[in-house]
Amino acid sequence: MSTLAMPLDRESESPLAPTLAAAAAAAAVQLAIVLSLLGRYGWDRDELYFRSAAHHPALGYVDFPPLTAWLAWLVDRLDPGSLDALRLTSALLGSATVLLVALTVRELGGGLRAQLGGALAWAVTPYVLGSASIFHPTWLDALAWAAFLYVATRLLRRGEQRLWPVLGAIAGLGLEAKYTIAFLLAVFAVALVVGGRRGLLATRGPWLCAAVALALLAPNLAWQAAHGWPSLHFFSSQQAQTAADTSPGAYLAEQVAFLGGTFVVAMLGVRRLWRDRALRPLGLVPVLVTLVFLLERGRGYYPLPADAVAVAAGAVALERRTRLRRALPAALAALQVAALVFAAPIVVPFHSTGAMVRSGVWKSGFYDDEIGWPQLSAQVERAWQALPPATRAHAAVLAQNYGEASALARYRPDLPVLSGHLSWQYWRPRSLPQTVVLTVGYERGDATALCRSWRLDARIAIPYGLANQEQGRPIATCELRRPLGELWGRLVARDRL
Repeated sequence: MSTLAMPLDRESESPLAPTLAAAAAAAAVQLAIVLSLLGRYGWDRDELYFRSAAHHPALGYVDFPPLTAWLAWLVDRLDPGSLDALRLTSALLGSATVLLVALTVRELGGGLRAQLGGALAWAVTPYVLGSASIFHPTWLDALAWAAFLYVATRLLRRGEQRLWPVLGAIAGLGLEAKYTIAFLLAVFAVALVVGGRRGLLATRGPWLCAAVALALLAPNLAWQAAHGWPSLHFFSSQQAQTAADTSPGAYLAEQVAFLGGTFVVAMLGVRRLWRDRALRPLGLVPVLVTLVFLLERGRGYYPLPADAVAVAAGAVALERRTRLRRALPAALAALQVAALVFAAPIVVPFHSTGAMVRSGVWKSGFYDDEIGWPQLSAQVERAWQALPPATRAHAAVLAQNYGEASALARYRPDLPVLSGHLSWQYWRPRSLPQTVVLTVGYERGDATALCRSWRLDARIAIPYGLANQEQGRPIATCELRRPLGELWGRLVARDRL
């Protein structure tokens, strides 16, 4: 058992350069697997939305903090309109978590074998391989969690109070990427108490940590306050949908599937951390986070970034137990291959588009939201051009959801596209005098309150007959009951899914 917060002998630490080389080698394996598959099926609904947000920079958005949009803005400036560039950014964020696992192994006293093994075990999980499959706040969030836990490891081992503001900076940036890191912060505080390190909470360090995090979050909080706290309305609807989509059994099964054989390494790591008095809180974090999201009815991948520290500790455990080091690698490799065969196609586009549709993989993943956007946009363009020129001169296209609006903004930028869904409700002209709109996605019953008359022009046809949420939805001409601006706040704008 280690002594609480005892400073380490710097001369006993392994050199940093080999650790970086080991992490680079593991990340190279990850990138070699996924880079040839970037953008295979096309833009995801959320990616189109983040691209639209990048064209409307703000300090906040209805359903996500601003850091993702600002990163998309930067990528779009470097390589305009490139889906590959966005997904490469996500892949590199995943690679950064691989580096942090290797550094955490080094901090825990693991040698080069453990550093390479831990980094590689993390890099080839279906979870990390999926980082190249979609540009999403998830990967900024995962990086923030892995960085927080690495710094927390250093703080608990070394007792360096100067690291508390660093934790605060990581937490603040993480909150500007995805609010779920708030669960990690709460669990870490509880773990310090339960794990016998409550004395740390009596120092000024945690207060500095909180102050730095709140300072970084303040611009987003100011935006939320100015707009009536729309994210609170959104989260209630998101939580209800997530709970309906993910049963407790599926939630637990997804975690095992997305880690594969690395799940065993993580369990060994939790055991090792628990047996070390100084690091016991870190052993509690993955377990408590998993339980919190289970009770909160979150998705199965939400707690996975917390396993980064457990995988690092598990790699050290394997290195130091000769019997385990000889017996487990082949078994873990077999488990990992099985996980990759089963779970990786759900998050990595190994199949051609046709094979993906025929196999039904899209029913378990998110690929259905990547199919059909160019075709949808072309259909809307045809319906728009079919309107009399005099009507088009004083009309607009009104999309029912953010995916339709964002796709039209990407593929038909000359159309006057509007939507009241989520942050799109703010991306509109000040004046909305239109009395005719071409609606996209509004069923006749949904349009009754808006439309004096409603004429069906077409129904959206998605390629391959894929039964996603856009298949068969109406494109219709709507004569509004009142000018659009008078209906907007009451019947069009909404903060919920």
